[in-house]
Amino acid sequence: AYDEYYDCYICPNDKILTYSTTNRKGYLEYKSNPEECKNCPVQSTCTNSKNHTKVITRHIWAKAIERCEEIRHQRSFKDLYRKRKETIERIFGTAKEFHGLRYTNQIGIEKMHMKIGLTFACLNMKKLVKIKKVRARKECFSLEKQSYFSFILENIHIKKTNLIFT
Repeated sequence: AYDEYYDCYICPNDKILTYSTTNRKGYLEYKSNPEECKNCPVQSTCTNSKNHTKVITRHIWAKAIERCEEIRHQRSFKDLYRKRKETIERIFGTAKEFHGLRYTNQIGIEKMHMKIGLTFACLNMKKLVKIKKVRARKECFSLEKQSYFSFILENIHIKKTNLIFT
């Protein structure tokens, strides 16, 4: 069992495993005293080490991961996570399914950035049109008479750039 206050582990025989070192992979190593483990009655169930040392590793981010797990099970977070499928995941799903982001035939990071930027700009325009459409209905103004393109040109100020798309 891990004792957070003293930053140590306690073995089944109630002996302390103290912090020893941090390895290159980012794991903290807690080791027992070999002299105490040599004559321990529960050594066979605790460790099979030839040098009679129990070693427990704990990642340096384990505390943060445990905190995230605590937050994840709270009711407020569950409600927030349910909304994720309606907002973020829906946008990525739409981009993948209907706007060609599942696979690409673009070569190079710059062209891929351009493709993704244009795709999400189009998705933002579609979202803006829907928002404006709802607002216009509330004002008893019919947007169906206008084409989407003319609506976008009237309501969005696009900054002209010198980009050449190839």
